Amino acid sequence: MLQQRVIHVLCFLLLPVFLVAQPSVLLDSARTKLQQVVAQFQPGQDVVVQSIRFQGNKVTRNYIILRELPFREGSRIPLASLTEQLELGRLNVFNTQLFLEVIPSLVKLSDTEVEVLYTVKERWYIFPIPYFKLVDRNFNQWLVEQNASLERANYGLKFNWENVSGRRDKLSFNYVNGYNRQFSLFYEQPFADKKLEKGFLAGVFYTRTRQISFATDSNLQVFHPVSNGFGDFVRTTFRVETGFTIRKGVMHRHSFRLNYVSEQVSDTVMRIIENNASKGFLPFFKGNASSASFAEFVYGYQYYNVNNIAYPWKGFAFNGYLSQRGLGSAQMNLWQFWGKAGRYVAFSPKWSLSVMGLGNLKLPFNQPQYNLAAMGYGDFFLRGLEYYVVDGVMAGTLKTTIRHELLNVNVPTFVIKNEKYRKIPFKIIAKLYGDLGGVHHPFNTTGFLNNRLLYTYGLGVDVLSYYDFIARFDFSFNQLGEKGLFLHLKKDF
Repeated sequence: MLQQRVIHVLCFLLLPVFLVAQPSVLLDSARTKLQQVVAQFQPGQDVVVQSIRFQGNKVTRNYIILRELPFREGSRIPLASLTEQLELGRLNVFNTQLFLEVIPSLVKLSDTEVEVLYTVKERWYIFPIPYFKLVDRNFNQWLVEQNASLERANYGLKFNWENVSGRRDKLSFNYVNGYNRQFSLFYEQPFADKKLEKGFLAGVFYTRTRQISFATDSNLQVFHPVSNGFGDFVRTTFRVETGFTIRKGVMHRHSFRLNYVSEQVSDTVMRIIENNASKGFLPFFKGNASSASFAEFVYGYQYYNVNNIAYPWKGFAFNGYLSQRGLGSAQMNLWQFWGKAGRYVAFSPKWSLSVMGLGNLKLPFNQPQYNLAAMGYGDFFLRGLEYYVVDGVMAGTLKTTIRHELLNVNVPTFVIKNEKYRKIPFKIIAKLYGDLGGVHHPFNTTGFLNNRLLYTYGLGVDVLSYYDFIARFDFSFNQLGEKGLFLHLKKDF
């Protein structure tokens, strides 16, 4: 019944695409014109970029776009690589995630000089919108295990302001109520210096929750209180964050963050853990304390060399961090190494292979439950095991996906007059996949998925559109003999 309902939703979403969709030709037309201009020069010669112009960027500063280009005014480029350099610039500018569309063009000024023009369509940058979000790990868990309870949702006001000063900075403010109560304020400025290489960030976060997952039993989360409802708060978290970033060039980014965290959990949870030690319930904090306060240092590194950060079709990407949680605190001591890498191979414009690996190591191994979340949380999961969590101190996954583009279309909106949104682009991607993974937990006594090789496989469809929207519909099988249709709204990286 659940699978039928999800299939009906999928068909409803895709039906307008097949009824009124028209193929997008704007970028292909621009590429054809580029080739025509390039053909006007003598083969084998160098071309000088006499000027670079931008059109359509009403908010974004010209120099923010310019820093993403692999050439400058006065650059001498071999004619054979001119088109490639323009395309690389287009991808770099598009991957800033400031624009809906980036179109390059050339004007021949003389036998050796050209003018480069990038025409962009800026996104909406200000989103003061009502906020509604489910709190469960994924849609299927909420629908099946929690009986689609609307009490397991957050609602409120979410204010995001991207590109505040036109320098790619971000400001966000959240006021959330419902299952959680949250106040947060965060600001990031990646280009605070004249060289546009160094930046800073700062944030304050305050959260109270009415239910807490404090243990796992047979690879399922154990909650207190067990039933849903708007009762008393059982967990309070306060976090202050500040950081420094370095981004020299385009592909590499380093970040250094210092956090202060204060956690308070209901005493009832500590008593439940103590009374269920025979089930393998571990202390939530060290010594089964009901609170913990500590500092945390995190060094992060990102490398992106892909055609599209939100949904890579070709290239390589890496994202990882090293953290020390505790910094000498008697209540907390955790060294954590976490990394995710993706290799994407395009066999043709319509076919691509994605291979993604994710690994996590926590030292020392003797950790409280607070530090043991591994597989099943966030984007660290195997497709087909969404209902389970696998805690541990060492974990890894390998996901392989063969993808084929079925459709790339623009859907007329008819009612929207704005030029940017008169047509909404959609891509429909079919896929076959297989996942491997495992989690090591030296002290687990009830997890039947721990300390063993896990595998899943399946097929599905991804739907892509504006603002990095990605809907993933996966029909998966696992080694337990289970199968099901799962929905995810997640980016690839």
